[in-house]
Amino acid sequence: MVIAITIIPIRIAFCQPSDTIEIKALLKKEDFIVSSIYFQKANLTFGNGSKICPENNCSYEFEKTTFDERFGEANTKYISGTLQIEDKANSNGNFISYRYYRLSGTFNLVDIKENTKTGDKILIYEGYLLLDTGNAMFNPSKVEYKSEIKLYYLQNKLELYGKINNAFSK
Repeated sequence: MVIAITIIPIRIAFCQPSDTIEIKALLKKEDFIVSSIYFQKANLTFGNGSKICPENNCSYEFEKTTFDERFGEANTKYISGTLQIEDKANSNGNFISYRYYRLSGTFNLVDIKENTKTGDKILIYEGYLLLDTGNAMFNPSKVEYKSEIKLYYLQNKLELYGKINNAFSK
């Protein structure tokens, strides 16, 4: 009796939600330092799978967050500031718990789109946005997003879209 076994390789793809971040902000130029632009009004959205705000319904505030030129580096911008975000797991009743993440990231100019009639420009930057609590006890304590920024020059508007860098995030 001969039994033939055929092995068919089957690739099973499990649908894992991807952790993403989206920031849309109006920017305001600093009065004293021309190269500094601050987040004035901002909207923050996390994608499915986010450990920072799993249900994407957390209150938040950007504090002293800027999108600045890097000193001495042409075509490079730097995000820095603080993100205060509600910690739903530790909030209860009338008491809201917050976590503070330091924001940082270096972004290099990769493309410019210019409207020849209006002079408006869209500057496109790529880089990594890091959110860091500075405390390894929190989970996650550090999250890094590979990101693209579109800076709408005349409108002073910034749009960031990032996808988690699993190799880094802790």
